[in-house]
Amino acid sequence: MSRMFSLATLGGPVGRRLARRRAWIDELPWSEPLPEDAIGARVVWTRTAFSEYASAAAFAEIAAALLAAGAPIDLVAAAGDFLVDEIVHTEVAARLAAALGGAVALEVDLSRLVRPPTPAAARDPLLGASELIVRTSCVGETLTVPMLKLARRIAGSALIEAALTAIAGDESSHAQLGWWFLDWAEPRLDDAARAHLGEVAGAALAAFAPILGGGCSDSGLGALACDRYDPGFAAATPRAVLRPLAARGIAVAAPPAAPAQTTEHRAPAPGSARSAGRRAGSDGEANAAGAAPARTTEHRAPAPGSARSAGRRAGSDRKADAAGA
Repeated sequence: MSRMFSLATLGGPVGRRLARRRAWIDELPWSEPLPEDAIGARVVWTRTAFSEYASAAAFAEIAAALLAAGAPIDLVAAAGDFLVDEIVHTEVAARLAAALGGAVALEVDLSRLVRPPTPAAARDPLLGASELIVRTSCVGETLTVPMLKLARRIAGSALIEAALTAIAGDESSHAQLGWWFLDWAEPRLDDAARAHLGEVAGAALAAFAPILGGGCSDSGLGALACDRYDPGFAAATPRAVLRPLAARGIAVAAPPAAPAQTTEHRAPAPGSARSAGRRAGSDGEANAAGAAPARTTEHRAPAPGSARSAGRRAGSDRKADAAGA
């Protein structure tokens, strides 16, 4: 069932449990004046908030799947810990949207944050965990990191640069979880399972194709224009995803080439990819994760500091594509 994406906090003892993990948000230079007419950046950060929210759901599913597969308990703990990172990223993305003049209203289906397992994975706990982790960590999170770093270099804002630095640092560990898991699971996977995971990874990469062929925003403030995003994505895919998977016996068909881009800059298309690292937003992990496409309309959100995370009456989209949302 669709609803407008919004965020709230309970506070009190529950809120204090999160205080240490989110303390860095309040230390960011929020006094920096930002343009309030940058609609592309507002869409980017609104959708990023949802993308991060969907990633939290993906890591919750991963933690449960690792438990069911009898994985080492430190891997399970890492997945659970990364859920908290993603919730903190959700808050900072929502506050950035508010600081840029307001989040946009986003209609989402919270019952479809994570792609359901394939029939084969539903019967095999190890394969089920492997599917989730390949989609989320080996593809979605892994490709997010270089794009976040590129967005950081051309952010044009000390506030957004600092936020992207913190987020990219966390996402690097989230990506590494995939390789830690596969190194443990490799002796337990047969040839059929490896072939299946190659198909899963290929499908996750293919989920980025609409983003590569979609609309463009200008670069800066966390957004990347086509001429920046597409070459960066193309360079990162073989280096960061295809070769590490092949080294673990998982062959992936090359993803489809991105359509040629014109120099025209269009408004960001709803459903573009993950977080500030993508060209126009944060649909990546979620859509790779399985989330439904979201519809956006302009909407003024609370000013930074007022929100229980600027996502309040506003919306966003996320890392979802690679994860499956």
